[in-house]
Amino acid sequence: MPVYSEYLREPTQQDQDALAKLYPNDAETLIDAAKQGRLLLIGGRFNGSLISALTLTPIHGGDYELARLTVRDITRRRGTARQLLIQCMKDLPDDLRSMSADISKAPELSSLLTELGFENLGHCWQWQRSQS
Repeated sequence: MPVYSEYLREPTQQDQDALAKLYPNDAETLIDAAKQGRLLLIGGRFNGSLISALTLTPIHGGDYELARLTVRDITRRRGTARQLLIQCMKDLPDDLRSMSADISKAPELSSLLTELGFENLGHCWQWQRSQS
């Protein structure tokens, strides 16, 4: 099941409906924040349908917070989150130097973050872009 990531800057009505299912309490807030450039809303597609999403929020000086990783119930336990993160990391913003993530409410993501090169700092997980 190949999942492809894309930045959702101006989501279609179909995307907005899918985001409402992924984030039932605050999809509109996230869409508005993405339109205003306060965060990056990244969706994961399979067969043209939005089935997962996450946010990247710029914090300061190239540091971003990775948050709100979610997958539609029907596609869970199929590697969707893994594929979304891998695809997302292939097309990160140019200014991004590091990402941090608090997975205290989703500790099952620890092995995935370790696989992707995140380091457990105790209070959060952090990934650093290599300096080349």
